[in-house]
Amino acid sequence: MEGMCEGMSTVGDARDEWFETVRRLTLRLVGIRSVSPGPGEIAVAREVVRLLQEDGLEGAFEAGLDPVAGDPYGRVNAYAYLKGATQRAVVLLGHIDTVNTADYGPLEEWALDPEALAARLDALAASAPEIAPDLAERPGDWLFGRGVVDMKSGVAANIAVLRHLARRAREGAPLPLSVILLATPDEENESAGVLQAVRFLAALRERDGLEYVGAINTDYTTPRSPGDPHRYIYTGTIGKLLPSFLVVGKESHVGDPFDGLDANLLAAELIRDLSMNAELCDVVRGQATPPPVTLHAADLKVGYDVQLPFAASFYLNVLTFTTGPGALLERLRVRAEATMPRLLGHVDAMERAWLAARAGGGASPLPDRPARAGIVLNYAELHARAVARLGEDAVRDALDAEWARWPASLDKRERSLRLTHRLWTLNGERGPAVVIYYSPPYYPHIAAAPCALHEAVAALAAAHPELDLSLEEYFPFLSDMSYLRLEPGVDVAALTANMPVWHDQDTADAPAHLGAYGLPLDDIRALDLPVVNLGVYGKGAHQRGERVLMSYSFGTLPRLIVETLERLAALRVTEA
Repeated sequence: MEGMCEGMSTVGDARDEWFETVRRLTLRLVGIRSVSPGPGEIAVAREVVRLLQEDGLEGAFEAGLDPVAGDPYGRVNAYAYLKGATQRAVVLLGHIDTVNTADYGPLEEWALDPEALAARLDALAASAPEIAPDLAERPGDWLFGRGVVDMKSGVAANIAVLRHLARRAREGAPLPLSVILLATPDEENESAGVLQAVRFLAALRERDGLEYVGAINTDYTTPRSPGDPHRYIYTGTIGKLLPSFLVVGKESHVGDPFDGLDANLLAAELIRDLSMNAELCDVVRGQATPPPVTLHAADLKVGYDVQLPFAASFYLNVLTFTTGPGALLERLRVRAEATMPRLLGHVDAMERAWLAARAGGGASPLPDRPARAGIVLNYAELHARAVARLGEDAVRDALDAEWARWPASLDKRERSLRLTHRLWTLNGERGPAVVIYYSPPYYPHIAAAPCALHEAVAALAAAHPELDLSLEEYFPFLSDMSYLRLEPGVDVAALTANMPVWHDQDTADAPAHLGAYGLPLDDIRALDLPVVNLGVYGKGAHQRGERVLMSYSFGTLPRLIVETLERLAALRVTEA
């Protein structure tokens, strides 16, 4: 076991059976367009099953397609289940969907054909100059195309590993561990595939009495800085919250702007305070999340007129290592409560300056009217005010009517805004005000925890100094790993109470509204899988320069996965 990764660090050394197999499988998967959401995701799932079973391996393991429950596109997960000599089981996870290919411009025709792109590298380098240094440093070692690194090569590596283990079992040398391969759609969208996988794994555990020891995800890894030599293994993953803001000003004619309040001005001041603010980053054990950024901002006017825009909205992408929904909500409230008087004081100062200019100079008092003041509420508080004013039945009926106004296909972020705005109007209150709520999606963060899987990958890294393997805690990109475990103590109640489109999949008796959002939180808690991302290596995901380093990803990585599984099996023997 100690020497099985030797001699794998160069292209020439890596052109062995592993390399050629994973390369061939990658080309087959990349050649199927599977932009999410869409029918191509079904086609590539079927191809995964076909590739798993080819060359007479049909009866070596269970394999098939598991429908994603309630999916409007009819998508499926591909799975394979290779039984081991014990009940202990490891999951190999990867997603089969991609983002679109329009970014390739005139080269889009060949975006799914890496060999055709290889014949056009000059044109690709001209449109993506960042790839030139890599081509010069490691000529012939990069494969280009949509999905080659994010992450069909990772799925290909998993297929190759499971087939290798199945052949070993047939030859009388089975791995003691059971291995379940899952290839899921929709990772680039709302992770419907992995949420179905959670249910699938729960049912399989109940059926066969499995003891899950963890999941190995093979999503892409990439350098953390220019010249970074490391290949990273991650023992947890970053999370995400999408706090959203309904900003209410006060209506007025543009000829008398100080009689009202431009909601865009208040929203802009909030965005200025929150967006790209490093004070809102999580910093944990040497890693820091990227700062929050706005993903959308707009006022609620639908046409031209000369009335001030008196309602606006935005939502903020917040990545997390440790911050939960309740803590973030309170932190944002504090900042909004500090921003509101600062902005209103600025407006008062501007009005005094305008009045002085209109009067020909000198100090001018503000008009005799109530001082400007504002309120900050979260969605749960706004809902409670509406119920106190109108009664629970009236509020429920009004929100049900708002649900019915919009088609099921309405973007969930937009639906969340519409429901929040309707709740605001029910209260009959006046601005200025800020209502903070959550929109989908929610990605739980996962921290490293002592477990056999993490012990195995730590030993793996220590055994191969020649590969520059480096263990880090938090996988820095959003991934399906988030839904395999829920950290103890995460304040999910603050999320569900403040997400207008939330539907509780675990306890709700009423059917979900079309367009609702929910997570199988009880199943995720019960699954409680330790996670590792031991993935392919490349650069340029979601860009026309997307590329995977073949020597490592096709030759080295599958060996590392097999060695990790063997170390896990050996750990159990030692414990016994």
